[in-house]
Amino acid sequence: MSDRKKWKSIWDKAARTGFGHIFGANTINQVLAFASNFILIRILSKGEYGIYSYAFNIYSFFALAIGLGMESACMQVCSEKMKGNGDADRNMRFGILFGSGFNLILGVFIILGALFLPLPLAGVAEVLWLFALMPFVTSLFNLAQTYFRYQLMNVEYSKCSVLNTALILAGSVAGAVLLKTPGLIVFREAAMLVTVLLAVWIYRFPLARILKAARISVREKIDMLKIAAISMLNIATGQLLYLIDVFLIGMLISDELVVASYKTATIVPNALLFIPTALVVYIYPYFAQKQDDKAWVKEKYFLLLKYFGLFNILVSVMLIILAPLIIRILFGAQYLDAVTAFRILSLSYFFSATFRKTTGNILVTQRKLHVNFWIGVMEGVLNIISNWFLILFMGAVGAAVTTLIICVVSSAVSVGYFVTYLNKSES
Repeated sequence: MSDRKKWKSIWDKAARTGFGHIFGANTINQVLAFASNFILIRILSKGEYGIYSYAFNIYSFFALAIGLGMESACMQVCSEKMKGNGDADRNMRFGILFGSGFNLILGVFIILGALFLPLPLAGVAEVLWLFALMPFVTSLFNLAQTYFRYQLMNVEYSKCSVLNTALILAGSVAGAVLLKTPGLIVFREAAMLVTVLLAVWIYRFPLARILKAARISVREKIDMLKIAAISMLNIATGQLLYLIDVFLIGMLISDELVVASYKTATIVPNALLFIPTALVVYIYPYFAQKQDDKAWVKEKYFLLLKYFGLFNILVSVMLIILAPLIIRILFGAQYLDAVTAFRILSLSYFFSATFRKTTGNILVTQRKLHVNFWIGVMEGVLNIISNWFLILFMGAVGAAVTTLIICVVSSAVSVGYFVTYLNKSES
């Protein structure tokens, strides 16, 4: 089959099975999320935006433990149950109850952190405690979306996702206008809770039925907890790449204006990661269900790298060339000091989107979670050491260089391991 016919076949199948809904929803979400950042940057002063960004960054460290990884465990186990027409409600019930209880405890730790952590920027502690309910409502929404994913209810998943982003945009802007940073946080939490209620009412998320399901056995609980814990560690080590840089800039430079500029430089490259995220959301259940068919996994994986890589090269080149224009138009001339970091992060996007995120998630579908864990540990150590020295010598640009280094190294390691694993399995 020629490349043209193969591409057409892939595209036709994706269209039939709901990829268009998922990609369209993620595109709309990123437009709305970007609009939210665009508006907030203009509602809040540069100093206020720096304080909010740093407080959210500190909260994000706590958020790495949301649900203790139960969303990932439910996605994997329930996808496997659906392959054999099993009863996934029982596993989802355990995930919701365990995850929600853990998130309430996590909220208490956020409040304690706001009271006792020695934060370098004045004003951060005053707003940090307001994030206490965010893990609870975020996890409930994500678990509802997990249900839609493993049930292959891509239309409901997409509509609920867009609704959530629209409500967060409206709530964030209204809250910022009325009450500045505190209103922004509280209204955002309220928007998440409203989305969960609407997911039950409108989009057929059967929360009541799931909560009435029978309990799973102790062995099943242990299996889910193992997957959840290692998934949480994998996600945490991956997310640290995008958290430690802002944290260390605030600690080593202690200037909310520098924090604001660097955070602005990250907005567009990070926002575009919705593209690999949408792709992974779509392909994950298929790769999980085909985990025993290594020939199928290998064929689809290499097709993914080939076509998706070409697309991402074009995206990165355009961002690098148009960086000054993009920043001036979207954020204003006061943020032009972010151009260099923006360009470096745009190059990082290519490696992260093409190799790091896709390969990492496909490894999870094959239950190779330990590989992601050790790659994450490597990333974490390299992240801290490189950021510390490069920020001291290069300022905020050093944080962007660190991100690029880590994306290249982790991509090479994960792809190298996965290709070796597939070849061994095939032989």
